[in-house]
Amino acid sequence: MEEKDLHNILEEMEQPKLDVNAHQNEFRLPLLNTKRSSLAGIILLILPFIFLSGVIFNHYLEIHIPIIGHIYEWITDVDRQFGDNSALNWSIRLLLLFGPLIAGAINLMAITHIRWEKLEKELIISFKMRWQNVLIIGICFFIFSIFFTYLTFSNLAHTS
Repeated sequence: MEEKDLHNILEEMEQPKLDVNAHQNEFRLPLLNTKRSSLAGIILLILPFIFLSGVIFNHYLEIHIPIIGHIYEWITDVDRQFGDNSALNWSIRLLLLFGPLIAGAINLMAITHIRWEKLEKELIISFKMRWQNVLIIGICFFIFSIFFTYLTFSNLAHTS
């Protein structure tokens, strides 16, 4: 093939068209930063994890680990001493139950991306696989389900 033939072929080819407005129709929203949300999730999981570890080690395995044992005993002492009348006790209870739930929601929002397709009128939700966030979501679900199951069966036992 000669240079003139190649030149003619290239001139006859249809030039690609770039639609600049197409990317404006795509609204992709990462709801939260993945690194910050994983840090917030870890912070919200510290107390519930230590308390759950204290229950497992102190009651079931009968192993006393100092830092875990002290925090676990402090939480149970506050519960025994103040009962339902203490704001501190209610704060601890809410953090134990809803801390993992909030941490899981924050991390789920961090890996969720939402895109609105205007022409097709579709809402497209995708998940970016950030393994640290997925792991934290799994731990959050596990801890929340343990506390929720315990509270549910504990309340059923008291009403029977």
